[in-house]
Order: sequence, then C-alpha cells, then structure tokens
Amino acid sequence: MLLKKLEYYNGKRLVISIDGSIFKGKLVDFDEDVLCLSDVTDIGGSSGKELVVSLSNVVWIILAEDSK
Repeated sequence: MLLKKLEYYNGKRLVISIDGSIFKGKLVDFDEDVLCLSDVTDIGGSSGKELVVSLSNVVWIILAEDSK
C-alpha cells in the first residue's frame, strides 16, 4: 500500500517526520527502501537541495496542500 501511495504523491509536496524531526519537500524519487525529497526545509527553517532518507526512519507522511 505504501508504494501505491508514494506513486500518487510523486511530484507533490510532503511533510515527513524522521525520528522526531519534521521536514517538508517535494517527492522526486522513491523505492521500497528510500525516499528522496527536493527543495527541503525543516521545522526550524533550515533548507537544503535534497534529502535522502531510509523509509525505516520515517514515522509519518502528510501530503501537503498545494500552494496557489
């Protein structure tokens, strides 16, 4: 089910929790083990070009609202 949801989320902005830290970014790639987000910001406002994280470290995923 997770891979099916990630296919739908691909190219959309997500908010994810990783071991207690929260990040927002655009899902650009994934497989059964890893997520890759681009244009990432954390809850403190720090930003980065890309975040690659093991799915085993992801606590939850929220599909963010599209900014219009």
